[in-house]
Amino acid sequence: MTLPTDPRIRRNRRPNASLNGQIGFGGVEMPGRRMRVILSSVALAAGLVVPLVAAQPAGSAGLFAITQNVLPGLANATDLGAAPGSAPLHLVVSAARPDPAGEAATLAGEYNPASTSYHHFLTPAQFAARFGVPPSRQSAIRSLFTDGGLQIDSASAAGDRYSVSGTVAQVAAVLRTSFHAYRVGSQAFLANTSAPVFPYGLGITNIVGLNTLQRYATPARSQPSQSICLGGTCLGATTPRDLWTTYQQPGAHTGQGQGLAVFGEGQSDGVVTDLRQFESANGLPQVPVLVKHPSGDTVFADDSGHVEWNIDTQAASGMAPDAASLTLYFGTDLSDADVDRVFSQFTDDATGPMQASASYGECETIPVISALVGQALSNPALATLPVQLGLGNQNDATLAPIAQQAAVEGKTIFVSSGDTGSSCPIVALPVIGAGNGVLNQVVPVTNSPASLPYVVSVGGTVLYTTASGQRSREYGWAFSGGGSSLFTPAPTYQQGTPGLILPCVTALVTCRGLPDVAAQSGDALTNGYAIISNGAGSQGGGTSLSSPLWEGMWARVQSASPNAAGNGFANEALYRVGKNAGSYARDFFDVSSLDLVTGLPASNGLYATLPGWDYVTGWGTPRVSGLICDIDGVGC
Repeated sequence: MTLPTDPRIRRNRRPNASLNGQIGFGGVEMPGRRMRVILSSVALAAGLVVPLVAAQPAGSAGLFAITQNVLPGLANATDLGAAPGSAPLHLVVSAARPDPAGEAATLAGEYNPASTSYHHFLTPAQFAARFGVPPSRQSAIRSLFTDGGLQIDSASAAGDRYSVSGTVAQVAAVLRTSFHAYRVGSQAFLANTSAPVFPYGLGITNIVGLNTLQRYATPARSQPSQSICLGGTCLGATTPRDLWTTYQQPGAHTGQGQGLAVFGEGQSDGVVTDLRQFESANGLPQVPVLVKHPSGDTVFADDSGHVEWNIDTQAASGMAPDAASLTLYFGTDLSDADVDRVFSQFTDDATGPMQASASYGECETIPVISALVGQALSNPALATLPVQLGLGNQNDATLAPIAQQAAVEGKTIFVSSGDTGSSCPIVALPVIGAGNGVLNQVVPVTNSPASLPYVVSVGGTVLYTTASGQRSREYGWAFSGGGSSLFTPAPTYQQGTPGLILPCVTALVTCRGLPDVAAQSGDALTNGYAIISNGAGSQGGGTSLSSPLWEGMWARVQSASPNAAGNGFANEALYRVGKNAGSYARDFFDVSSLDLVTGLPASNGLYATLPGWDYVTGWGTPRVSGLICDIDGVGC
């Protein structure tokens, strides 16, 4: 992977703990008024050790501000003055659901074999009826924006997310803020200058899209496809049939009846054209393709992610050749707000697939306290940048509840763990050489959405096979994203995992570790997966490959399930069989071989591969026939 050259794509940022009177993370002090700090229920549901906090002025009309919704570092950018009032903005507004404890109890019951609700997953409509925002609060949220001339393009079934569009002038008036234009080098963008303010009783927890800088990055890479076999080991690109053999994928269960999904953006016609050529070249049946766009998105011309979506579609369908369908949930771009809309559309799709893959990311949300901010966490090599982002983003507050809802509905979202080793690059704009490797950029921050508790984070391996597809050697990729979240506790299913040892920063509990599992990523030079891109043979790789490979292989496990609703959120089953020594040996290849180049244990920077679960490859790569036996009780 190389750092994206398009400055629109990667945008990472930190909550600033001392900017313009901010207190803690997420609270703002209104001048001249005392503050009362409260906890946001969405933070509790997301499982943050340091929850998002907000402040309500005592004795006021109950105004509420979210201070992490201000882009840090603006003082170091060139201020070009007030933004044009007619400039368009597209927001995603999140509201707290009223019963996080009830959600947690429902989720626990669905994945407890002793519970009467075991594997009785909720539909989106049932979830909305049981856990949705009360109609009166939904109406008040809508009125806040529509009374100010803004348009509600769509809303989630549960009433906890709203896609809102309008002009800079309209948003500024409704949210009591202002917008300026800024420039860093050749990159110009708009951003709000102060925290958005609104009535406290609405329960709004996050607003995404208040600047035009922040976007997710796609770590995909490709190169011409070539395969050479020497001494029983093949270098170059693997094919679907190679991986059917390597990962022990049985011919009886090939994804029948299962839908696949890929999250992406922009133009999709060329992706489907390349998929058809890939299927023909590999003797695979044509999977029916559906394209779904979020409401409010109207332009889908961008083709800069073409290689990424080719890898995703051809890897997922290549592993599940008899899948019933492949749905492309494509937004306009990879802005935070559009990514939120795509995730939400998948979760609310009552007739859609039960598994999906997302191959993009940015640094995880880090609720920063003042003691953690400053030169101690600044990267000296990047200190001269006019805009530098310290720690994390604010979008997890929106994505975490979406992913949890998907798990309650029995759905699984596979996510690339990232291609930057044990760190996450945290610069606002691309810089040559920054973020492309295992050197820590600031602190060992993990990538989001891979770090969310209710997604499956997928790391990468370097895989060499024989001419017949048998494994010759497989070890952890040096750039495989992995490590420990600093603030998100390990979810229940991950607790007690041998090898998961790192605590959270502010509490003596073990924190979320990633990746959960791994699959071939290649090494960018000698190893990858044969794809078709722009009509020509190519070789795709990175954890952008690993995630959709796992989606397709999980679809095989799902197709063998005797339960009509399937197995639900995959990590619940994967950790159950992984923690048992007998099933672990049947179900996973323990990726602990030495790095072929260094001769040392494979490492992604701070962490090395170890027997069992580790911070480079998780549980390892799959033996699909074993997973079908131990999860489905079939073919044993």
